[in-house]
Amino acid sequence: VIPFKTKISLRPKQMSKLEEGQLARMQEDESLNIQQSMYSWFLKRKQQGKMWVDVQDVSTTNALLVKKGIKYENIADFTPSEIAEILEVDAVIIGTFETNKPMYDGARIALALLIGFYGSTNQATINMFIHNAKDGKVLVNYNKRVSGSIGSSTDQLINIVMRKASRRIP
Repeated sequence: VIPFKTKISLRPKQMSKLEEGQLARMQEDESLNIQQSMYSWFLKRKQQGKMWVDVQDVSTTNALLVKKGIKYENIADFTPSEIAEILEVDAVIIGTFETNKPMYDGARIALALLIGFYGSTNQATINMFIHNAKDGKVLVNYNKRVSGSIGSSTDQLINIVMRKASRRIP
């Protein structure tokens, strides 16, 4: 599971109150939280005996990517096959995540303190792909829009999405 490309859309008034680079950091943090939540979801299913393949730990994944000069900002410059080869895995899970409000606690708290933003998470859309390492072909694609609430977390979002997506995963 690699970090998902994340886009957080805020209103112009909210954007004007953010410091330079703060939105980019929030998006990268959200991406890493999604990656960790997805890994945790797979690990839990593995421990329950509901999954028969291993999923690489995200700290290993991210360390291998950094060693090869792959960062959040340039990960889209590499094909799924190239990433899978670097990670020495049989398949790679990539995707995108878009929301108009952050899901993870750190960003929600930061926005509340900086710009007085509270409230529901509104809509979030996740588009997940599982690519075969050998030829890069898409094995599974799942796109889902979910609505969050005041207490929504990344783990809750991933649990909702993966429960439904797992029916399509061989």
